[in-house]
Amino acid sequence: MSGGISKKVSLRVKHYTNVTANQLFDGFTGILQPLQSFGGIQFPYTPTIGIGHSANYGTYETIHSVSQPNYYSNTQNPSIGITAQFTANDKNDARYTAAALQFFKSCTKSEFGEQAGERAGTPPPVLILNAYGIMHAENVPVVLTSVNYNLTEDVDYVEYEDTHGKIVLPTTMLITLDLRVQQTPRSVKENFNINTYASGRLLKGGGFM
Repeated sequence: MSGGISKKVSLRVKHYTNVTANQLFDGFTGILQPLQSFGGIQFPYTPTIGIGHSANYGTYETIHSVSQPNYYSNTQNPSIGITAQFTANDKNDARYTAAALQFFKSCTKSEFGEQAGERAGTPPPVLILNAYGIMHAENVPVVLTSVNYNLTEDVDYVEYEDTHGKIVLPTTMLITLDLRVQQTPRSVKENFNINTYASGRLLKGGGFM
């Protein structure tokens, strides 16, 4: 898909409801307002997604041996990298891109300080990733560990007035996200079985990938 809102790839706040909205990011108001109804991002262009699965092994150090046996330690949570294009060809585009960028940055921050009150110390929200169905990611809980973008010299920039001031954005930009799967220990303990996983039955809506 080369344009329009993609229904295939999205990243939204887990258990997003009106109550959640009122408690999170000041109700998705201000710059985030274009995301309020969905509680996250529906990527406007098909992003590039890299997914990694890996296992950790240690090594037995056998004296005077030319070969060292390996022992299994654990399996890491899958890693997910997303590189997504956003544009600012008109005011609506620009508002959505600004909202997306502010949303991603906010999802790397915790509640902190005196103004947070009883919510101080609350970690960043868990997000739900959907990308191309059960073979890749269906309702997978993730945390956003980093967001990166460049403001390059070879594109035009546009500006518009927001209630908070002047916003300037490039007409096209790439935003890179690093995600980590965030299953609850209880879910893994109660639901995971290697045979069930291998058959594909755990991929459907259970947050495994």
